[in-house]
Amino acid sequence: MLGARPARVAGAQALLGRSTEIAALRRLITQACAGTGGVLVLHGEAGIGKTTLLENAHSEFGRLQVLRVENTQAEAELSFAGLQHLTSTLTSHFGGLPQPQREALAVALGRRPGPAPDHLHLGLAVMGLLSAAAEARPVVCLVDDVQWMDKSSLAVLTFVARRVSTRRIAIVVAAEDVGDIAELTGLPAHAVRPLGDRDARELLDSTVRAPLDHRVRERVLTEAHGNPLALLHLPRWIGPTEMTARLTGGDVRAPKRLEESFRTRLSRLPVEVRRFLLLVAAEPDGDPLVVRRAATLVDVGPDAATVAEAAGILDIHGTRLCFRHPLLRSMVYAAASAAERRGTHAALAECCDPVQDPDRHAWHLGQAAAGFDEDAAGRLETAARGAARRSGAGTAVAGGFWELAAALTADRTVRASRLLSAARAKQETGAFAEALAILSALRHEPMPEPERGRVVLMHARNAYAVHRDEDAAMLLLDAACLVADQDPETGRYLLLDAFGAIAFTGRHLTRDRVRDMVARTQRLDLATDADDSVGLLLKALAISLTEGQAAAAPSLVRAVKRCLADADASCTARIAGHAALHLWDAEAWRQLVERQVHGARAEGDLAALPLGLNQLALANIHAGDLTAAAECAAEAHRITEATGTAALRYADLALAAWQGDEPRTLSLVDLATREATDRREGRLLAAAEHAQAVLYNGAGRPEAVLAATERVREGVEAGYWGLLAAERAEAAVACGQTAWARSACGMLRDNAQVHGTPWAEAVYLRTQALLERGPDAESLFQRSIEQFTAAGAVLQTARTRLLWGEWLLTSGRRTPARDPLRTARAAFSAAGAHAFAVRAGVKLSAAGERTVRPSPGVHTLTAQELRVARMVARGETSREIGVALFVSPRTVDAHVRSILRKLEVPSRRQLRHVEGLRTTDHAGA
Repeated sequence: MLGARPARVAGAQALLGRSTEIAALRRLITQACAGTGGVLVLHGEAGIGKTTLLENAHSEFGRLQVLRVENTQAEAELSFAGLQHLTSTLTSHFGGLPQPQREALAVALGRRPGPAPDHLHLGLAVMGLLSAAAEARPVVCLVDDVQWMDKSSLAVLTFVARRVSTRRIAIVVAAEDVGDIAELTGLPAHAVRPLGDRDARELLDSTVRAPLDHRVRERVLTEAHGNPLALLHLPRWIGPTEMTARLTGGDVRAPKRLEESFRTRLSRLPVEVRRFLLLVAAEPDGDPLVVRRAATLVDVGPDAATVAEAAGILDIHGTRLCFRHPLLRSMVYAAASAAERRGTHAALAECCDPVQDPDRHAWHLGQAAAGFDEDAAGRLETAARGAARRSGAGTAVAGGFWELAAALTADRTVRASRLLSAARAKQETGAFAEALAILSALRHEPMPEPERGRVVLMHARNAYAVHRDEDAAMLLLDAACLVADQDPETGRYLLLDAFGAIAFTGRHLTRDRVRDMVARTQRLDLATDADDSVGLLLKALAISLTEGQAAAAPSLVRAVKRCLADADASCTARIAGHAALHLWDAEAWRQLVERQVHGARAEGDLAALPLGLNQLALANIHAGDLTAAAECAAEAHRITEATGTAALRYADLALAAWQGDEPRTLSLVDLATREATDRREGRLLAAAEHAQAVLYNGAGRPEAVLAATERVREGVEAGYWGLLAAERAEAAVACGQTAWARSACGMLRDNAQVHGTPWAEAVYLRTQALLERGPDAESLFQRSIEQFTAAGAVLQTARTRLLWGEWLLTSGRRTPARDPLRTARAAFSAAGAHAFAVRAGVKLSAAGERTVRPSPGVHTLTAQELRVARMVARGETSREIGVALFVSPRTVDAHVRSILRKLEVPSRRQLRHVEGLRTTDHAGA
C-alpha cells in the first residue's frame, strides 16, 4: 500500500533498517517524560520513510499527548495554518495565558482582528500552551513535511523547539532538505538514509505476493535506490515489459523515477479518476462537498473516489479528502496540463460561494484564468483588501492575492499599482526577498511619479534589509536624492538611513568618495541644518563622514540630546543610538537602543527590530548581563532567519569573546570576515578584530592580541577604534611595546577630552595606569574604576580591578592585590566571563589566597537574579516572571538555576525561606 502507514514485515518487531532512528526517537521521548525535553529533525529525500517513523512513534507513544501537524504544499502560503493545526487540541489552556500572549495568539488564529502579532508574544504563548498541557501528561509534537509549513508557523515552532529543555515536551520534525530551511539551523538533526541492500530486499519480498522475474526484481532494487516508498509501489506500477525496455537507461535517484513511475500509473487510470484526483489536489482544504459538486461539472461519476481509494492514492474521511502521501498531491497537480488545471479551478470556483467564501472563490477564479482577466483580477484585489483588513495574519494572504491579480491585469499602470500593493504586503510580513524581487521588476514599469518614488524607496530599503552591503547603501542614497524632489520630509529620513548604512561600510570607502556623496546630498533642499532631531543628526553625520569624529562631536552631542528629549522620535533612535555609542555616552546609548526596540516592536518593523536587538545585546554586555544579551541576540537571529534578511554577527562575536569560548569566537570571526568582505562591511571587520582582542586578553595571550589588531587606526569605524586601541595598548604593555601603547594612550586622552564622558575617561585612565610604574598608577586605576562604575560598565570595571591586582602583584604587594583580584573574579564568574574569571583566579592564587568557596547569600546575586529570586519566593511561575521582566521563561529558568547554585538551595520552593528573600523581608518592596 502507498501512504504514510508503517510498512512492516509480518512478525517483525520494528521497521526494517530503522533501529537507529527508532532508538533516537525513544530516547528523545523518554527523556522528555523525565522532564528533559528536546527536539529532533529527521531529514531525507521524499519517500525515505520520515512519515512512517512519525507514525511509528505515534503508535508506540499514543498514551501520551500526541499532537500531529501534517503540512501540505497548498497551505504553505497561508499564514499560521500550521500553528492552527498545532494548537487545535490545546484550546482548554488558552485562558491561562497572560493577556498579551493570549491576544497575539487570537489574532494569529483569526479569532479576533488586530495588528500583526508580536512574534515574541506568539512564541511564548505556544510555549505556555504546551507547558500547561505537559503538566498533565508529556506532550509529543510530530510535525511532518515542515518544508511546506508556512513561514510564520515555522518561526513559532522553532522558537518553542529551542526552549523545551526543561519541559516534558518532545518535538519531532520531518523535512526533506534541512539545508534549505534556515529556521532549523542548529537544531539536533538525524539524516534518514536509504535502506541497505539486505533490508531493501526483505521489504521488497514482503510487499510482492506474486513471483517476480529476477531481472525485474533486480531493476526494481536498483531504481528504488533504497527508498522505501519506491520499493513499495514500483513492482505494482511498472510491469516486466517496461522494466526490460528501460534496462539500458541511466540510473536515476528514487524521487525523480518515483514521479515518472507515478505519472505512468496515473495515465492508465480512467479519465474520470484522474479528473477527480486533480480536483482534490487543487482544492487545498480537501472539502468533499466542494470537490464532489465540482466533479459533476467535469463529468466525473460518483465511483471515481472509490477507485482512487482502492488504488492506494486517497484516504476518504468524513470531513476531508486526503492523499495517502503528501508527495502524491504535488505529483497529481504537476502531471496535469495547464489547460486541465485551469478547467479544474474553474469548476471549483463555480462551486465556491462568492458571498460566504469570497477568498477561495477569487483564488480559484484567478487560477482558472488563461490570460488577462480583469473580472478575476478585480475579485482578487477585493479579496486582498478584505484579507488585509481582517487580521494581521491576513496581510500575507493579501500579498498572494495582489500578486495573482497583477498577473491577470493587462493595463500596465494598474498592474504596477497591484504589484506595489503586493510588495508592500510582503514587506509588512517580513518577506523582504520576495518584496525585493517584485520591486526590482517594478522599477522599469510605467507609473505616476508619486508611486515611482514609493517603488524606489521600498526597493532601496528592502535591498538593504536583505543584503546590507555597499551597493544597497548606495541605493538608499540614490533613493533619498530622488524622493527628496517629491517629498523632502521623507527624503530627510531616508538620507538619515543612507548615512547610517554608509557608516557600516566604513574602511572600504575612501575619504574622497565620502566627501563626494555628502556634497551631493548637501545640494538637495532637505533642511539638513534644521534644529530638529533629524536635521541635527544629518548635520552631525555629514561632519563625521567628511571631517572625522572629533570635529563632529559637538553636533552629535546636540543631536543626541534632542533625540532623548523628543520621546516620540523612535524613527531616529537607531541612528541616534549609534551616535551616542560613538560619543561614549553609555546611558544615552542604552536609552536610545531601548526606545528603538520598543518602537520597532510597536510598529511591527521586522527590518529595524533585529538591528535594535543586536544593539541592546551589546548594551547588556556592557552592563555585564550576558544572559539577557544572549536572549536578544537569539531573537534577532530568529527574525533575520525567518525574514531572509542579512544576519547580524556583532553581538554573537562579543558574547563568545567575553565568555571565553575560543572555538566559537574564531568560527564566528571566520564567518564574519567572509560576510564582511562580500558585503564590504568595514564595521563588521572591526567587530571581528575586537572580539579576538577581548578573547586573547581574557586568556592572557597578549602576542595573539597584537597579531589580531595590526590594522587598528582611528578611522570611520568610530564605534570600535577606541575600544580596539585600548585592547591593543593593554597587550602592548604586557609585551613591552610601550611606544605603541603611549601613542594609543595619547589618542584615548584626546578622545576623553573631546567627549568628556565617564566611559571615555575610564578607558584613558586605565591605559595611562598601565604605563605608569610609580605610585600614580594606583590612583589612576582607582579613578578608572570609579568612572567605569559611573558608566555602568560592569565587565570593564572588573577588568580594571584585575589589571590593578596584577600590577600590585608585580610590584610585590601580594596582600593588597587580593581584594581587587577577588572582587574581579567574583564579577566575572557571576557574569559568565569564564576566561577572565580563570585568569583572575590564577593571579589570586599567586597572591597567596587559598581557593575558598564564597559564603552563600543574596549578596552573591546579580541585580536581575535578585529580582527573579524575590518573585520566585513569592510563588510566581517562570511564565509570569518572564512576562513581567520581558524575557522568556527559558531565560528565567536559567536565572533560577544560577540562583539555586549560588545560594546552595535544592529547589525553588526553598527560596521562600532564604534570608533576604522571605516575604517579610521585602513586603514593602
